[in-house]
Amino acid sequence: MKTAKKTAHKTVGKDSARVAIRELSMVSIPQLVSLLDELQGRTWSPWAILLVRFSDDKSPSPPLTKYQDLFTIQGSGSLNMVDFFYDMSHGKIDISGSKVFGWYTLPAKRADYVGNVYPQPAGKLNRNGLLDLAKSVAAGAGVKLSDYAGVLVSGFQSVDLCGWVGGMAALCDSLSLSPSLLGQEMGHGYGLDHARLEGSPYDYRDPWDVMSTGTFPSMLAPHSEFTSVGPGLNAWNMRSRGWLDETRVWTSSAEDSDARVELRPLHRIELPGFLAAQVGQYLVEFRVPERWDAAIPRACVLVHRFQDNHSYLMPSYGGSQDLGEGDKFAVGDPNFPLLGYYAVEVVRIDMETQMATLRIHQHSRRQLPIPDVVGQVFGGVAVDGGGFFFVGGQLHIVPPRSPVMGLLQQISRYVSVGTYESGVDTSLSSQREALAGIVRAAVSLHAEARAISEQPPGYSGREKTSTG
Repeated sequence: MKTAKKTAHKTVGKDSARVAIRELSMVSIPQLVSLLDELQGRTWSPWAILLVRFSDDKSPSPPLTKYQDLFTIQGSGSLNMVDFFYDMSHGKIDISGSKVFGWYTLPAKRADYVGNVYPQPAGKLNRNGLLDLAKSVAAGAGVKLSDYAGVLVSGFQSVDLCGWVGGMAALCDSLSLSPSLLGQEMGHGYGLDHARLEGSPYDYRDPWDVMSTGTFPSMLAPHSEFTSVGPGLNAWNMRSRGWLDETRVWTSSAEDSDARVELRPLHRIELPGFLAAQVGQYLVEFRVPERWDAAIPRACVLVHRFQDNHSYLMPSYGGSQDLGEGDKFAVGDPNFPLLGYYAVEVVRIDMETQMATLRIHQHSRRQLPIPDVVGQVFGGVAVDGGGFFFVGGQLHIVPPRSPVMGLLQQISRYVSVGTYESGVDTSLSSQREALAGIVRAAVSLHAEARAISEQPPGYSGREKTSTG
């Protein structure tokens, strides 16, 4: 019996190999090279989709078809999650190997789930508890979760909706089966955080980004099968995950430049040309009301910056959040180059050719030479440079050897970290180190600023009269 099985396996293997060789023989060398180029740099990132229900749920479970259409290659081409991550990553993230498992009945009642409550109450399930229980039940049923990059737990009927930032895990339910919502929660799994608006510390403030969905329902495009899709990701959020095709980002190495730049829609990788432009720390992109962005009000140009794992939408010179023909984005003063000057003017938007023409002005920040204040001791040499700084237009002198200098150096280190130059993980690490340095310097300054000095050793607190 064992021999028969081995023979059959070998026969099937040989037949498969012959079919593969025959198919490859029909592919031309240029086609093969093109295929290999396309696969290079792509990340295989399948998700295990675990369908679960509580033990006291009485209604029958829905069929698997909708879940397979939404999450797997079965529905590819219909703007499902496979399409979403392919488009939002410029082809770098491939979740086509995702698979749906279930339905599984959990050994817990619906009333046992308490949601976003920490720590987890005794005898109850919070979000982490539900995720862990679903994974345990699925593993017990034979699902090898280690074969998958991420795990999404989909509850029956109304349960919850969330994602674990950087944890490759998400939770949804029967009421949230749409790419508009799942793009954000699964995006959290890859490390994406909520999108913001310049000048605001609050999340969910960018109408043109999926990391703000829920706040702007008018930006969600209706879908016949999946309820709604879009909007897409902005260029900075894409870059933060390494998903932006940097070979198609316009840049200028010159400190001063004035250029005419043409952009294609950010997510249309099949079109030739630039998909974004970098101007200082800002990324400029072109978005059109099609596919994922079908619900945005008009074709427009958007500008973002990135800080502390959040993208920030930059308003135009006139105050609008998006830029149409004739609009301008500008920061700095062209007559005062110390802080730099960056400007983007939208010359033309042509929907027929899918092209936005921009005029980009870039005058990079100049390094101001600051003379040191040098302290010198006769009989030896001790050099410790002080300096000066401006706040609110007022000049402040920092004397040599002052602990204030250490504080200022750490603050300068913190604010000068460039995410767009060093990457998100590296910049966050550098900022944390600088913040630790700021705390140490502040503690030192605090010690020197005590209102009353410490009593000298041996001091008793009683006046002593000289008897000399």
